[in-house]
Amino acid sequence: MKSCLAISICLIALAPSGLWGQSALEDDRQMIEGLLDRQLFELAERYAAQRIVADSNSPAAQAEMAAELVRAYTLHALNAPSSERDRYWSSAAAVLPQFTKQFPDQPALVLVEVQDALTQLARVRLLRQEGEVLADSDKSQQAQYQALETLRRFEKLQEHVDDLLRQSHSSGKTAGLSSDQLLALSRRVTLNTIQALEEQGLAYPPDSLDRTNSMALAVQKVEPLTQLRPETGVLWPSLLLEIRALRWLGRLDQAEAKAARVMQLAPPPPVALAAKAEIVRTKLARGETNQALQLINQGRELEGQTSAELDFACFETYLALWKQAEEAKKPDEIQKWQNRSAAVVKELDQLYGPYWARRAEQQLTGNATSGGTQNVDLLRRTAEGYARKKQWDEALKTYDLGAKAAHESLDRSAEYELRLGAAAVAIQAGDLPAGVQRLRETALAFPAADDASLRHLTAAYYQSLIARKSNPPDLQPYIALLKENLQHWPEGEPGNQAAMWLGQIEFTRGKWREATEAYLEVPPTSRHFALAVDGVRQASLKWFQDAVNRDQLVQQDVQKVIDYFEQIVLRGQSANQEWTPTMRAAAETAAQLWLNYGRNGYDNARAILEVAQRSNPDASEGWHNRLESLQVIALAGLGKLNEAKARLQKAQDSSPFSLFEVLQALQQMAVSASPQVRGQIAELELTVIGMLRPNLAQLDEATRDVIATEEAEALANSGKLEAAIEAYQQIAQQKPTDADTQIGLARMLSRGTTQALQEKALTAWREVSRKSKSESPTWYEAKLEIARCHLKLGNPEEAKQIVRYLQTLYPDMGGPEMKSRFVQLMQQGSRP
Repeated sequence: MKSCLAISICLIALAPSGLWGQSALEDDRQMIEGLLDRQLFELAERYAAQRIVADSNSPAAQAEMAAELVRAYTLHALNAPSSERDRYWSSAAAVLPQFTKQFPDQPALVLVEVQDALTQLARVRLLRQEGEVLADSDKSQQAQYQALETLRRFEKLQEHVDDLLRQSHSSGKTAGLSSDQLLALSRRVTLNTIQALEEQGLAYPPDSLDRTNSMALAVQKVEPLTQLRPETGVLWPSLLLEIRALRWLGRLDQAEAKAARVMQLAPPPPVALAAKAEIVRTKLARGETNQALQLINQGRELEGQTSAELDFACFETYLALWKQAEEAKKPDEIQKWQNRSAAVVKELDQLYGPYWARRAEQQLTGNATSGGTQNVDLLRRTAEGYARKKQWDEALKTYDLGAKAAHESLDRSAEYELRLGAAAVAIQAGDLPAGVQRLRETALAFPAADDASLRHLTAAYYQSLIARKSNPPDLQPYIALLKENLQHWPEGEPGNQAAMWLGQIEFTRGKWREATEAYLEVPPTSRHFALAVDGVRQASLKWFQDAVNRDQLVQQDVQKVIDYFEQIVLRGQSANQEWTPTMRAAAETAAQLWLNYGRNGYDNARAILEVAQRSNPDASEGWHNRLESLQVIALAGLGKLNEAKARLQKAQDSSPFSLFEVLQALQQMAVSASPQVRGQIAELELTVIGMLRPNLAQLDEATRDVIATEEAEALANSGKLEAAIEAYQQIAQQKPTDADTQIGLARMLSRGTTQALQEKALTAWREVSRKSKSESPTWYEAKLEIARCHLKLGNPEEAKQIVRYLQTLYPDMGGPEMKSRFVQLMQQGSRP
């Protein structure tokens, strides 16, 4: 059975086959028609675009190929999902101006102009159909306006083509087309103009005078075309248009008689089948459903061909019989016609493409949920129709009915898809909680489905959007969903993404251990692995630093994370893999952890550092400087101070810029170091600064400022707090308007233990608070430190008052991490 792309009747080719008698051009036409018939739109578009610029083509052939390109884009748009149509409409509209620019003074340009107008007519027809079926008054009004514009455009084209025809007779000017070709084109444009008139009438309500006048005028104007010979190429579509117009006018006997006459004339199979479809529709219009069914049952094929128009009339017949059975309250008949309607919709999709299936689905809306429908496919299509109309409640109801029907018929796959469809509708309707619940429940009910984990993860994503709407954000349901995903689907990329999201959210909450454990779930095979390794590095360093401060460090936890990083290095080496940035980061972090928190850490750190340095001679200088700094710390920790200083002395001959990089590496390590190691790092920093001092003049002012600040920090970390404060005060005096410097001084003063220093710290933090933007991180930190100063000065009530003030006016208190710091401070203040 050959399926014809019947929609091409309304976008029929402008030049009849053999018009120029060129075999190559005929081959091009057949190739494009075959691709369009199989709905291979992109291939047809590409082929037509290539043939436009073919050197062997005449100007007329180039113009026809441009027209075919417009037609291909138009058919692509009609069959595309509504969200993608604009792309192809725009592509179709762009062909004419691009062709005109590329081929100026093109003598056959009128062919492209006519096809471009046909695209406009196709858009009007689609808009009118959707407005009519979906009861969308806005679309109907747009269709009325655009139909009038299209009609005027064809009327102007008619004048233009007729003028070219007169010129060809009087002066021999051909405009790239012969007189016969222009005559054929003139008739074609006349037909197109009447088709636009038909669409204008159909855009108005059925009983309106506007529709009646348009249809009556269409019958009058098309009559001369119906007297032409078949070889003109306009006879058959003109006869079909006349029949339709008579039917729209309610002159059913005339319409049926003319359709029967057309069939007696032995027209091409598509025309005969379309005429039969019109007879079926006249029967339906009279309420003669049984007679319509008899016609359908006589067969849908002719010479091995089928027709979208006849098959659609078949669908309309089954739909009418379904409604009739409902009125008679005959359940068996209802089920019978429901099933047949659904089967025809599926065939329309398979044979003729989404355009025809969508038209049928739109007709189904409002019918499939009545009469106790159990046809799963019918319910799905109807639910999709409601969703396109944005009738969310009806769409949800129908999806649920379909899921129930699928469940009862043991169609697990259909039930899963229908439940997911309902979840998508809930989300589109703006009911995110309901959408999340539906996605979660569906995924858990079908855990073995290929994309169940992804659907569940999607629920978590929407839950995160819900969390952001509350103040403070309610993160627990989101976190619970991520953990549930990992529990049920521990393998696969959706689970890896869940682990990443869980790690990120726990990190922002200051839950360092939970963040580390989440990142550890991501396997080396995941595309997220490199980011996960960095996540483990950042989170674990904060976890262990916090654990030391709380005196809660557990060696097994440290060893687990160290093993993780070392395994990354060992796996790469055992596979003879070149060192990657991830492997280098793993080696560096493992050494840091050994130095700061591991047992026998100094020896183990030296071992992995030596392997890493030896294996990466071409790594960046910054990385080598950081590892060299770690080596120095390891030697110092082992009591090999002379050897440590000797390694530093090797760097003394380096440029001051290289020494500065070493200093920065040490400073970065100090941030996440344990108190003991931090003191050792401070001594080394002071040594490096001493080595830098003779060459400070070679560095710019900004770098010298950084060195001065790091020297003050190193003095404090090495136990020389008074010297550190004095150094910071000198910096602050030189930069009185620099906010970072004033904050650094305030932090330094807060480390003091005497009442005098705490009072100075209190004054400094009040000044920082005054100059900071409300609710900024610095502003919250200042409030926290002011409360801390009050506690140290023996003013607990003052501290509590500050915290209560923030809790009342700013309940999120700067986010989870900052809020936990306030809570921890108050807990410390309440201890006896």
